[in-house]
Amino acid sequence: MVPSINSLISLGEVKNMSNVVLERALELGKLIAQSEEYKTMRAKEAAMMADVDALALIEKFQQLQQSHQMYRMQGKELTDEQLNDAHAMEDQMMGNNLIREFAEIQEKFQKFLNQVNDQISEGIEGPKEPQGCSSCGTFS
Repeated sequence: MVPSINSLISLGEVKNMSNVVLERALELGKLIAQSEEYKTMRAKEAAMMADVDALALIEKFQQLQQSHQMYRMQGKELTDEQLNDAHAMEDQMMGNNLIREFAEIQEKFQKFLNQVNDQISEGIEGPKEPQGCSSCGTFS
């Protein structure tokens, strides 16, 4: 008879393992904070937040988003004009180099975090099986 996992691991060992996982998570967070991706993102954010023109555009965009959200909360659909205003405001924001550079590096950093999360998931669940057509031998 094979003993169950519960009989092999005491409650104290489970708590200790949980503490190890949390300590490693903290270490991982510190490593991420030291990464070039994170440092670059923070530098781009600081430059953007120090620029009066960028801040004015961000504030204007946030106000537009808020008014659109309030409008939708009243059960109303946004008009074509409101949607066009939102797109025009986004274009205006992306025309500001500091905002555009921050948005680009933020997206790059998010992709990096997604890769980290994928690695954690693989460590938990094992490697993902390639998806594709098993009968024809092609994979995506």
